[in-house]
Amino acid sequence: MENKQKQFRVKVQTALVLKETTLTELAKRMGISVSYLSDIVRGHREGKKYKAKIAELLDFTYEEKKEVS
Repeated sequence: MENKQKQFRVKVQTALVLKETTLTELAKRMGISVSYLSDIVRGHREGKKYKAKIAELLDFTYEEKKEVS
């Protein structure tokens, strides 16, 4: 489980860099606080219903989206 969460975190961080955006901007687009989003990305909160939205907004591949859900 921990490894899967680490992979998710790295994918999110990489996608943010490639899209030239920030966690703050992503949180705004999702309608949640930056701290809550950060907790989800770092694995401190489950955030199940938000992970699919994160994957969608960051254009994860189909396979990556399946892994998240």
